[in-house]
Amino acid sequence: MRALLINWGAVIQILVEKSISMGTESKTTSYRSEVIRSPTLYTEEFTAQEEVDVRNMRRFGGTRIKAIIVPKVHWLLLHTPVFIAIAPVRLAVLVLRSLYWRRRNPLRLSCEHICKIAHRAGHQHQPRQVYQQLLTNLLGAVKNYFDLYDRGLDFALDRIQLSSTDGAKMEKLVKDHGGVLLMVPHNFGTSFSVLEMNRTLPLLLVVRNSPTIERTKIAVDYFTRMQVSILLVRGGNPFQLSRTLFSVLKDDKVVTATVDKLDNSKNRVEVDMFGSQVGLSPWAARIAARMNVPVVPTYCKSQGRQLSIILGPPLISNDTTELIQHYARFFEQNIIEDPASWAFLGDKHWAKALHKASSRLDETTG
Repeated sequence: MRALLINWGAVIQILVEKSISMGTESKTTSYRSEVIRSPTLYTEEFTAQEEVDVRNMRRFGGTRIKAIIVPKVHWLLLHTPVFIAIAPVRLAVLVLRSLYWRRRNPLRLSCEHICKIAHRAGHQHQPRQVYQQLLTNLLGAVKNYFDLYDRGLDFALDRIQLSSTDGAKMEKLVKDHGGVLLMVPHNFGTSFSVLEMNRTLPLLLVVRNSPTIERTKIAVDYFTRMQVSILLVRGGNPFQLSRTLFSVLKDDKVVTATVDKLDNSKNRVEVDMFGSQVGLSPWAARIAARMNVPVVPTYCKSQGRQLSIILGPPLISNDTTELIQHYARFFEQNIIEDPASWAFLGDKHWAKALHKASSRLDETTG
């Protein structure tokens, strides 16, 4: 058995945007490119490119911050002891911890909203507790990443738990149906949990690489150390990528799709989550429906550096909306039970959705 990990929303968005940009792209836009070669690449080599735009370089948004910080931290990891390399991350987490007392802190507000929603379901989380545990899980994810570099694959594997029962269930589902679609949210442990899944079900990781060449090379280095084969999609030929994906999916596979990114496009499917309607991308569910394979929702729980992979009940259906609602309901249940494992509490789009859901609770109880 092989498994395929796909951020389907990102893949489809890239294919569509690339097709559109070929006809509308400004003539003044220029790019630099570099060929990256590695045995971990599914295609053996990949031409990474980045836009050369002075105006974008001056913007100080999240993408720009990561473009500055990530390469520096990676350099420190390669050339200095771990305690020095991780120092900037510890400092950043320390600052974020102190910022809890800033009343309008967006992350604190998201924690307050999710706690209010969880209280309605009978859970007694406190916003400060969730906020601090979320940062603990963030730091734990970084420490696991550093351990992979410093101590190797075997040491990192000790941090991840997948029950033998769930492993056996997956093998039986693949044997009975020829393939399985795993649906996962953006948890702190999602990407790292691939290590355990790859040991049980060898993976082909299809990922949206960074918009910068340097960060793309860092990602390739990371997955090489994980011994996971990857297919990069950003900047690739959209038609070739489509052919490759559908060719891979013709064989019996276990596909893992990251599917909790909010979708505001006209193709979205609206489902109920946290008592409110949210739009999610239908592409992964459509493939499951077309291929008549079971969908298994998955959640990765973090407790600092320790990770537990939780599998939900399988569902086979030719109804895309039913499939999406199935895993949305599972995500909601696990997020309410363990909100600090969900990295998207810090996502600005989900922050708005949680605020809306929390406000509706105030209206019904007011």
